[in-house]
Amino acid sequence: RDGIINPGWKLEWERYQRSLVTDFLGWQARILREHVPASQWVMQDFHGATRHAVDSQQISKFLDVAGINPYHDTQERLDGWWIAFMGDFTRSMKRAPFFVTETNAQTTGWDARSQYPPFDGQLRLQAWSHVASGAHMVEYWHWHSLHYGQETYWKGLLGHDLEPNRVYEEATRIGAEFKRLGPEVAGSAPKNRVAILHSVDSHWGLTFMPIGNDSRDERGRPKADYLSVEDQLHKALYEMGVGADFVFAEEPDFSGYDVLLVPPLYVASDALLEKIAAFAKGGGHVLVTFKSGFTNEWSTVRWTRAPGPLREAAGVSYQEFSTLREPLPLKGDPFKAFPENRASVWADMLLPETATPLAFYDHPFFGKYPPPTRNAWGKGTVTYQASVLTDALQEKVVADVLKQAGIAPEAGLPPKVRMRQAVARDGKALRFYLNFSAEPPFFAYGHGAATELL
Repeated sequence: RDGIINPGWKLEWERYQRSLVTDFLGWQARILREHVPASQWVMQDFHGATRHAVDSQQISKFLDVAGINPYHDTQERLDGWWIAFMGDFTRSMKRAPFFVTETNAQTTGWDARSQYPPFDGQLRLQAWSHVASGAHMVEYWHWHSLHYGQETYWKGLLGHDLEPNRVYEEATRIGAEFKRLGPEVAGSAPKNRVAILHSVDSHWGLTFMPIGNDSRDERGRPKADYLSVEDQLHKALYEMGVGADFVFAEEPDFSGYDVLLVPPLYVASDALLEKIAAFAKGGGHVLVTFKSGFTNEWSTVRWTRAPGPLREAAGVSYQEFSTLREPLPLKGDPFKAFPENRASVWADMLLPETATPLAFYDHPFFGKYPPPTRNAWGKGTVTYQASVLTDALQEKVVADVLKQAGIAPEAGLPPKVRMRQAVARDGKALRFYLNFSAEPPFFAYGHGAATELL
């Protein structure tokens, strides 16, 4: 695509490249099935990040099980969110348990400049975090640390001396717990009421035609980037102890969910947008973020007023939009986000039609354009978010949408304790309380009678 300036052409090139990968892996899977017995499974490792260069869901159709390599921060920076995000994404490909085929053992790094071995207990904390997301296997890269080559400092369970050590001893404890509790947790998986819509095309559409100013998120990406907002929405749910699945724009299936969160759906067919509207009309609650529905499936701007086929369901339209030079507070802090009560980067200048404004910018000009609105649509609601919000404010807005569906955050947990839920094979609820602090905090268990498996 070098030298091409047409975003629609670039998008089609990306689709073509993804199709080559899909076709190649499908061909490999067919060859394997000709030769391996039915008792063996075909698996693909999807590396360790959100996949936007491949069509994950399409590839997963060839597989018996999906795999993931979730490498992440350790020591003080371990908070479990990236483990949860990657686990939720991988589990969602086949709506089934998955394998962790590589993850942190000791330190990682292609040299020795960033060597951060896990604190005592963190390897075990990581392992159970994977299980809470639906992992049915956790294995490490690798058994022992290499003595040469690029991955000399990408250390395994054993160090360069090949002797048992602190991390190895902790791994043996994990193995013993997995062996003992395997019958209790085998076949378990989260059963969630919330879904996040994943659109590879929208990622590429906004990459080719970026919006907003040059503000960056903590991973160095533009804040108005598709993946940045997708991460932010998932992290808001994670912080509240509310589980989520991903649904894929290529074959959207919203059945079984009560809430749908939509990152900036910049590239979307009429059929996809109409399906989102129908989900709300049937009783679902939708949070649609800025720029959704702006172009069709060819990354061509619609000649109807934005947000196109979502206009009636959202109860808003807009004819203008603006980059925001500086963050704008919301008048009166309606969501009680306190110092984080700010929108920034971008604004769809919404014109409410049947929707109710939930807030206004505190600004002499932009003050007439509400950043979030809500519209009753059939048996459900559509909330439209017209700007990039701070993490704290985004969490408040997501919580307000969850409230419409009767979903409450997990209450009463200490700041660094996270709760993840799954359903066991026998239908019983499994709750994982994961302590990412250095101390053993105490809190009241807010559910019915239970057995502590560990």
